[in-house]
Amino acid sequence: MRHLFFAAALALGFAAHAGPPEWVAAKVVKVEPERSRVTLDHERVKSIDMEAMVMPFKVAKAVDLKPFKAGDKVRFRLANKDDHLVVEAMEKAR
Repeated sequence: MRHLFFAAALALGFAAHAGPPEWVAAKVVKVEPERSRVTLDHERVKSIDMEAMVMPFKVAKAVDLKPFKAGDKVRFRLANKDDHLVVEAMEKAR
């Protein structure tokens, strides 16, 4: 019961700090459509206090990776799916 209470309190705390989805600037390093994965050299993600870095991300089914190639400048949004960060939207930067 204690663990259930702790998990509920943690979830409520996270929800209280969650704001609107944040668009983050990045450069595409590698695209792997067959693995539903993209590697991005991204700026700091303020909403989750993640420093700028190069990192591979899983991509949501709604995101079509065909238009993207290494070197493209993009902006993207992350979502937390099953305790993993997933790119839920990505578009070429203007």
